[in-house]
This record gives sequence, structure tokens and C-alpha cells, in this order.
Amino acid sequence: MVAHDADAERASPEETGRRRAIREETARLRALLRAAGTDPQAGFPGSAADWEARLATAEELNARLRASEAFTARLLAASRDSIQVLSLDGTVQWLSEGGRAAAGRPDEDVIGTPWAASWQDGDRVAAEVALAAARTGRTGRFRAPSGPRDAPRWWDVVVSAIQGPDGAPERLLAVARDVTEAQRAEEQQALLMQEMAHRVKNTLALVQAVAAQTLRSATSVDAAMEAFNGRLMALSDAHDVLIRGAWAEADLAAVVAGVMAPHIDALAGRFSASGPAVSLGPRAVLTLSLMLHELATNAAKYGALSSPAGRVAVTWALSGDEAALLRLRWQESDGPPVAPPRRGGFGSRLIERSLVHSFGGRVGLRFPTEGVVMEFEAPLAAMQDGISERS
Repeated sequence: MVAHDADAERASPEETGRRRAIREETARLRALLRAAGTDPQAGFPGSAADWEARLATAEELNARLRASEAFTARLLAASRDSIQVLSLDGTVQWLSEGGRAAAGRPDEDVIGTPWAASWQDGDRVAAEVALAAARTGRTGRFRAPSGPRDAPRWWDVVVSAIQGPDGAPERLLAVARDVTEAQRAEEQQALLMQEMAHRVKNTLALVQAVAAQTLRSATSVDAAMEAFNGRLMALSDAHDVLIRGAWAEADLAAVVAGVMAPHIDALAGRFSASGPAVSLGPRAVLTLSLMLHELATNAAKYGALSSPAGRVAVTWALSGDEAALLRLRWQESDGPPVAPPRRGGFGSRLIERSLVHSFGGRVGLRFPTEGVVMEFEAPLAAMQDGISERS
């Protein structure tokens, strides 16, 4: 039994004509064989049995040819690629199942039309260049979108020549493979590289500012080195927190815990942190990490953390209409008596310039005798600036 296939029935006019010619020739030979059997003078060479065998062989070969063509049609139908056969002038003569799906139109609306015209305006030149290359026996290739502009499908298109018996291009083969996912991945990678370059520049600028402020306020080279190294470690810890959030955001509780970890000894209860879950953008994470590092360093040297009984509490809350404000409070207690500093240091300038100017917030730094208190308030939207939409 010869395999039946819908695509086989959609054969080109040349294939249909070839099959018709084979059937007609077989019928003619049978008619001659019958005439030879009834008319000995017909001059038909060979015996009837010989010709019956030859006809059987021809029919078997014809069946094999039809089965082979049907199998080829099934192979083409199984491919998800858009496969089109073109004339040398670029007119569509045949398209596969994948080609019909990609075109989204009936065959009669595609066959007989210029293939290059199916591409968007900016990509028709690339299509024409690929056709020109294929006509000379070379391979043309380009990548282009099709479909709605707000949600296009991307295609990797290869155009090559179908050679005739004399080795010269007889027709053209255009194969387009859907590479939409790869295209989107490449676009996402390019965006991430741009974001990385931007963030590296911002980080270097921040390190430069920290270095300048540290050297400006240090009393000695050793003191400057110690302070600068500590601040760099604070930035490093903040980066670790950001990396866990894919550089898109970080939880405020994780930022506080990361900064305070080096300053908390084995004694339980010396440090507490509480507040709702709040996601912060990269810039806010780095700035708050430096600020908390300065407060913790001063507390370890002169404040509550310099005493075994001293305690530090960090609390935060959301307030205002639709929880639009972030309020954070640092409070030390049970440490040695506190006195206001004689001059403002790096931490004071960081709070005044970065937290207030960068985030449009308000800050208060007080030095009551029982312990340092810092209160900070800023719009939540400013603190979350830079959080990726995908998060």
C-alpha cells in the first residue's frame, strides 16, 4: 500500500505532471501488451510474460517513488522551520507546513507573491541581498522580525540555491528558523551588561567619595587605613546582599543583619532588629549599609557596643498614605555616657548629603547621655528606585 499524505497531494505542477506521465506511459504499455497478445503481427518484441514482469517492476518503482515523496513531505511537515521554494526572481512557489504557520495566511495568498515583500520595510533590503547571493550559488543569511511590532517573532533566515542538472541554480530555497527566545536572551544579556557597567561606575564613584572623605577627616595614615578598610568591607557586604537579589533588590532586614554581623559578639540580646519586609533598590542598599556601618563602628569604639551591657536596637516601619514613607530608627542604650562629637565626621556628612539629598528624606542624629539616636525618614519610592520590574 502506498503511503498517503496531504502534503504529497500538494505537489508542485512539475511533480504532478511527472506522475501523470508515468501513469499514461504504463497504460500505453499495457495497451500495447494486450494488442500484442491478440495480434501476432503487431511486432511487439518479447513475450507477454516478459512485458508483464516489466510492467510490474515499473509499477513497483512508481509506488516506491510515491512513497518516497510522501515520506519527504512528512519530513517537511514535521519541521518547525518555515521552508519555502522560490523561483530565481524570488517568487514563492511552494511552502511547508511550518511556512504556512509562519505566514498565517492561506496558500493562495502566499504562492505567487514576492518573498522579499513579506519582510518588514527595514529588512527587505537584507532579504534582497540574500536572494542575490543565492542566485550566484552562495548562501545568503540574515536575522529579522515578523508579525506584530509589539510582539514580533524573530527568524534566522538562510537562502541557498537549488541546483539544476547542469549545476546552475534552478530555484531557491529559503529556510527561516524561529529564534525568538534566543533573540530575547541576547537582548536581556545586553541590557544586563549595560546595567552592570552603570553599577560598576556608580560603585567606583562611591569608593572614590569614601576614600576622599576618609582621608579628609583622618587624624593619621593608620587611622585612615583602618577606617577606609572597614568602609570597603561594609560595601563588600552590601554587594553580597545585592548579589543574592540578582542586583535588583535586597531586603532591609538582610542589609541590617549583614552590616551588624561583625560587631555582635557571643552575648545574646545586645542587638535587635525589627520591622516589616521592605525591599530596597541597589543605591539605597549601598548608602544605608555605609550609614549603618558608621553608626556600628562608632558604637563599638565609643558607644553602646563598647560596653558589655550596651545594646543597639534598629527598628523600621512604613507609614503615611498607602505606606509611602519608610521610617528607620537606630537607638543605643545601656552604654557609657554619650557626648556630642566636637566635629562632624564621615558618618555625619554621609547622612546629611547622601540620605537627605539623594533620597529626599529627613534625618535627625541626637546624642542624649543614655545613647545615640538616629531617625531617618524618606519616600519609599525613592528607596526602591532601581528595583527591576521583573522582581
